[in-house]
Amino acid sequence: MIYGTLRALVVGLGIFAVGPAIAAEFISIKGGQVRGAFNRTANGWAAYVTENVPDIRASAEAAAGSLDNIRTLQSGDAEFGVGFASDAYSAYRGEAPFETPTDKLRAATYLFGSVGRFVVPADSDINELSDIQGKTISMGGPGSGSAKSLQAILEHVGLWGEFDAVYAGRKSPEELRNGNIAAYNWHPGLGNAMIRDTAASMPIRFIDMNKPAAETGFYDAFPYYGPTVIPAGTYPGVDVDTETFGTGTLMMTHADVPDDVVYNVLQAVYSDAGKEFLISAAGQVASQMTTDNAIRTVTIPLHPGAVRFFEEVGVTIPDELKSDPAS
Repeated sequence: MIYGTLRALVVGLGIFAVGPAIAAEFISIKGGQVRGAFNRTANGWAAYVTENVPDIRASAEAAAGSLDNIRTLQSGDAEFGVGFASDAYSAYRGEAPFETPTDKLRAATYLFGSVGRFVVPADSDINELSDIQGKTISMGGPGSGSAKSLQAILEHVGLWGEFDAVYAGRKSPEELRNGNIAAYNWHPGLGNAMIRDTAASMPIRFIDMNKPAAETGFYDAFPYYGPTVIPAGTYPGVDVDTETFGTGTLMMTHADVPDDVVYNVLQAVYSDAGKEFLISAAGQVASQMTTDNAIRTVTIPLHPGAVRFFEEVGVTIPDELKSDPAS
């Protein structure tokens, strides 16, 4: 098998068949945890592509998150997957937690910004990041990009190992309400349903993670992160802006997925009808997927099918982002 689960299914055969058989390409799109932006995005892409791209049938699959999806793509067990730009950077270069470079990983497009949320009860005595010392903190899901992003900043500012790290994942809100953890971390797009549900069930606030990042040179050390803001009113009862840090979320693919498949998929989801459908399926975060943002936070080669599509619509692709710069 050249690449993962992509395979041809010949239909229309039999004594009543008229004309040539049609080969349908089956593609798998890895998302994230149920109800999250990763999973809603994968579901939206799969549904729209299946209905609107001739000869392609797509299925969406829930997953642990960014790191799991990258490993699955590298192994060839999926054709597309959602992940953080920060994880793509580390994976392609073989940096921790990846033991070897993921040389088959390619970018398809920027999707939306992923914003760090450090959630505490409104009456918590945690007022800044350094106050987590000696407390129990949920990092996010096990093996998730959310956990990796928080660990990166905590290591950089010297707080790693100064608290009890647990990985409660989607059980984090319940653990916070029950007092089993002092805070939880989540790194999705703005307006995330899980955080919204938490805010609706108990008073919460967010901790400023931009200040320690900026003061310690975190953005210089990790160029795929940058400062961002959680606007007031995004979540129930949180009526002040909170500065934090974030990265990009990318749709990624495997190097051996045929160029025409990637090109046709992007052509479909970037159509006016495709973008309208994705916003209805995945929420307003999908509105950030524009040609102006196409290569934002991308630090790994684009798939040749993506290069072809974006150059046709007027996006300038730097040579270093082309899988074959000589092409």
